[in-house]
Amino acid sequence: MKMKKEQIYQEIRERSPLGTGSALELLEALENFSTTELLKDLENLYQEWGALPKLYYTNKKEDINHIQQCESLFDFILHAIFYHEDPSVIPHLLKYVPSDDDEQDLVFMEDTASEPLCNGITEKNYFGESYIPVLLGCIHELVPRAMVNAESFFYDMVYDNFECFSETQPLIRNLYLAEKEPFIKLLEYSVQTTTEELEKAIKENKQKSIEVVQRALDRIQVIRQAFVKLHGL
Repeated sequence: MKMKKEQIYQEIRERSPLGTGSALELLEALENFSTTELLKDLENLYQEWGALPKLYYTNKKEDINHIQQCESLFDFILHAIFYHEDPSVIPHLLKYVPSDDDEQDLVFMEDTASEPLCNGITEKNYFGESYIPVLLGCIHELVPRAMVNAESFFYDMVYDNFECFSETQPLIRNLYLAEKEPFIKLLEYSVQTTTEELEKAIKENKQKSIEVVQRALDRIQVIRQAFVKLHGL
């Protein structure tokens, strides 16, 4: 018998804290619902979560239990959305990506909640190379609010472009989709942080790290040059 969505949600709440790997039958049941429905439920849940005290401001058991329910539900709904393998969800999910200053955010997410979100957005096993043009078209929404995560997304795109999709080069081919000023800021930020990482590796004489970081920096510079050329800068 097919479970109703509300039944699934209630069971997750009752069993929280609960990871998707511990209740695959509930995750599979959620996958039967449309992406549109699940995105709406995710937003409603985020608002519910945001109405609670932030985790580091409360030690009340009822608050902590409620927060754990929200964390578990967020994880299940998010994975069900990702398993539909539709990259058009990416712009809808960026609003949940944690800011560099989490005081700005409606919800404080621990790493266990934010990592599946951030990893899923650039997961080629879900989306193939098609996540890259979609993300390029909306990554400006993270600049300058969430530069750390924006840079992480950019690194993933750079790596996948050269390592996994080198024949089609989806990052270089779709650079025109990125908004000019925010993307330039992201490029400059990435060059700066990667250069600092390289200098640290050289100082510590870590040869393997030097090679890896130098390759990453060279690739970022290739993207930067292509973007500068594209906009005649």
